Amino acid sequence: MCNPYAYAALQFGQQYFQYQADKAYAADVNAKTQAAAVRTRDEAIYKDISLQKKKGVEYDISAADKFKLSLEAKEKRGKVKVQLYERGVQGNMFATLIGDIDRSEGRGFNLIDENYENTIRSIEDHRLAWNRQFTNQILSMPQKGYPSIGSYLLTAGVNSSAGFMTATAPSTPNASTQGHYLFGHT
Repeated sequence: MCNPYAYAALQFGQQYFQYQADKAYAADVNAKTQAAAVRTRDEAIYKDISLQKKKGVEYDISAADKFKLSLEAKEKRGKVKVQLYERGVQGNMFATLIGDIDRSEGRGFNLIDENYENTIRSIEDHRLAWNRQFTNQILSMPQKGYPSIGSYLLTAGVNSSAGFMTATAPSTPNASTQGHYLFGHT
């Protein structure tokens, strides 16, 4: 076997370079994970913004539908008032017909509001689902801990000790003096 001191130096050198390689690998994995997490976060932000814009579009649609319904109701009210005035109808008949138009307008508003609320709830549910999906995606990304040099030094120390033990012969007692003690010779 080679010189035990050279072997020990070789062991410590190998373990140091292994430590540096493992540390660099952990840094590389963590850097890639960080970059992927940033991309995923940006994608989540864009998705959330698009869903919020979709809520705004739905609000505009419901407002336009209400405006259209309101105009139709005003037009119907105007026609009914003119026709009833031309015929000379007043009183309960007038109030009933105008009330029917108002109730129809109210039911239409309620229907538009219910549809709007259901659409907004659906969009909010989608936002939450996407948020959970992106969060789980980020949390499942690999993360490496940086190694401790102590374990590498311990491995080098154990290997070096083994090298010293195999390189040196064990000490044995002198056979001539040992025999005297075993057999009672003085």
